[in-house]
Amino acid sequence: MAVSDADAFEADFRRHASAIEAFAGARAVVVAASGGLDSMTLLHLLRHCGAAPEGAQLHAAHFDHAMRPESDADARWVAGVCRKWGVPAHVGRAAEPVRTEAEGRELRYRFLEETRRSLAVEKAVVATAHTADDQAETVLFRIARGSGPAGLAGVRPWRSPGVARPLLPFWRKQVRAFARSRSVPFRDDPSNLDSRWVRNRLRRTVLPALEDAVPGASAALAAHADISRLQSRALIELLDECIARLTVPAGPGPLPSPALSLDRDALLLLSDAVLPHVLRRAAARVGSDLGRNATAALARFARQSQSGKRMDMPGGVVAEVSLGRLHFLAARPPAPALSAPSASASSGPSRSAARPPMPRPSAPSPSPARRVDVASPAGEASYAHAGLQVRVAWGPSRLPAFPHVASFGVAGPSLQLVVRPWKPGDRVAMPYGRKKVKKLLLEARVPRPARAAAPVVAVPGGPVLWVPGAMAAPKVEDPLPRRVLYVHVSAPARPAHPLPA
Repeated sequence: MAVSDADAFEADFRRHASAIEAFAGARAVVVAASGGLDSMTLLHLLRHCGAAPEGAQLHAAHFDHAMRPESDADARWVAGVCRKWGVPAHVGRAAEPVRTEAEGRELRYRFLEETRRSLAVEKAVVATAHTADDQAETVLFRIARGSGPAGLAGVRPWRSPGVARPLLPFWRKQVRAFARSRSVPFRDDPSNLDSRWVRNRLRRTVLPALEDAVPGASAALAAHADISRLQSRALIELLDECIARLTVPAGPGPLPSPALSLDRDALLLLSDAVLPHVLRRAAARVGSDLGRNATAALARFARQSQSGKRMDMPGGVVAEVSLGRLHFLAARPPAPALSAPSASASSGPSRSAARPPMPRPSAPSPSPARRVDVASPAGEASYAHAGLQVRVAWGPSRLPAFPHVASFGVAGPSLQLVVRPWKPGDRVAMPYGRKKVKKLLLEARVPRPARAAAPVVAVPGGPVLWVPGAMAAPKVEDPLPRRVLYVHVSAPARPAHPLPA
């Protein structure tokens, strides 16, 4: 590369780096430095060419995969170059030799994230040296695996929680030419020639043959990643709009609700082309990552299952068909481990730890029946019962008139009520006769998780007078009773949980 070409490449990179949103406000940048040409060129550009964010500390992180006997020499070499350049170096090593590409990638990113967090600054970013060639290889590999739009988006310019790829728009031949013109030091990794690794075969055999047969194929594959990324974002926006239209309350009343409830009748009006995408996105929002087969199984379950049926899904999420609704019940938080291994240079937080599952709503555990003694007009009283709030007040009522407030005329000197979970065999008097509480809850479409501890208001040792949320509130028959007692049953307010992106 001529001097003018090297200057132009450097200027292009500086412009691109200054426009990277991930770098904005960064107080530290950690370069993933393998010692190869691409990563050492990236480190050179950020260290010597004024391309790092203004005022940011520059660090290098090298992870030894322990795949070759001499790999520790690479680590020492990288550390030596960093000393000469005045860049702090962080070195980690796998406890055992890496056996697969996926395992190596997992360990490497764990180490990079540990290094980023260890800097303890307001904002730190990891920079990797992925190029447009890497993008083309990734898209080709995922096409071969049958990935959809999200997978074909390839290497993303930004990866949460803090990874940027500033060399992604540039081709490896441009990077190589710049490195030669500026005498950037680097070491060749013999493992890049090992045909056991899929990436090496794609890079050295498949892509050159494809480029020979279809000139410009690599550029087209890299451009396809940008197209797929936009398509994936558009699809998610449309699916979220559809899910918002299909979302319904879990059931009447103040009882606990599932993480997400969809109108099953409206859901099943969707075409076979749309339904699986909606279901997969809905499951993802609750914490279940479904593959192709699991998505197809969920679509069959949604279309064919009778009310009351359940389906277990990945991530501990349960899908349930219940009275015209399809519920997604999120998993309970996992129980804490008895002991946890300490972090080391070759280990870090697991992938699942990046996004813990949402807590699974559960029915309140039954508690002893609470007796409300209303012998004297003591104003108002409130207490918690079975996960619900029970509020008792003498009239005239200041409580809103809605199905979870009942009024009882008290003609005698006192009245005692008990608030308790319903029991098998409980019946309630209706205008047309007595009805089982269980049947009343089913007809009111109260979902199964909430039915288990649905409260009733009853006379101690006597009949059930009211089932909050499942029947009309009792009326005061005598227009001039001695007193009027109002009972208000409601669920306590709970903070909303954010949904997965």
